Order: sequence, then C-alpha cells, then structure tokens
Amino acid sequence: MNNQQSETFRMLIIAGIGVILGFLTYEVMYYVNPFSPKATLSWIAAFVIGIVRQHALHRKFTFSHKGSYVKSLYKAFVVDVGALIFSTVLHLFLVEVLQFHHRWVWGICLLSTALISLIFLKTYVFKRSVSST
Repeated sequence: MNNQQSETFRMLIIAGIGVILGFLTYEVMYYVNPFSPKATLSWIAAFVIGIVRQHALHRKFTFSHKGSYVKSLYKAFVVDVGALIFSTVLHLFLVEVLQFHHRWVWGICLLSTALISLIFLKTYVFKRSVSST
C-alpha cells in the first residue's frame, strides 16, 4: 500500500469512527436538550463538538500533521462554519417544515457536509508544506 492509499484508508477509518461518535453525540445532545427546535439545536451542538473531535483524530491519525494545533483547528472551524450554516438550514427545513424524522435528517445532513469537509481538510487545513532541500 503506497502512502496515498494508506492516507485514504486512514481517512475512511477515522471518518467511520467519526460517524459513530457523531451519532452518539447527537443522541446524547438530543436527549438532554430541553430547547426548541430540539433536533436542530442538538445538530448544531453535536456538529461543533464534532469539529473539534474530528480535527484531533484526523490531525493525529490521518494526516500526521506537525504544524500548530491552534492554527489548524482555527482553519477547520473556518472551513466547517459554512457547512454548519448550510446543514443547519437544511436540518431545520427537513425536520420542522417537511416533518422528516430527526435521525434520518441527521444522516442526510451528515452526508451533505462530510465529503466537502474532508476535501477542505485535506487541501486547506492539513495541506502538506513543500520543503526545499
């Protein structure tokens, strides 16, 4: 397995772990959240927690990033805030207007943001620096 294949494999494993942990986080947030709209507010809280969690996992296991943690986390938040806004509007519309079940909507919103987030993480947050030798 070459380095590119190895990175892709690690990315998929970490993404899978993130999906499981993200769903559990969402379920806990949904259970303890007393505010309305319950499902959408739970999505927002779980998403923000997920940014930090997935950033740490990808930084350590997928990309083996050696740069500043705070700088790369800041970049991850910048990248993911657009995904958060888009997915929150989508979530609110699907749950509150169309009355879709909140767990189905969690999956729809996750799929709508995951690929975009991974692409931006790789190209913007954890991009490899070119070193001259």
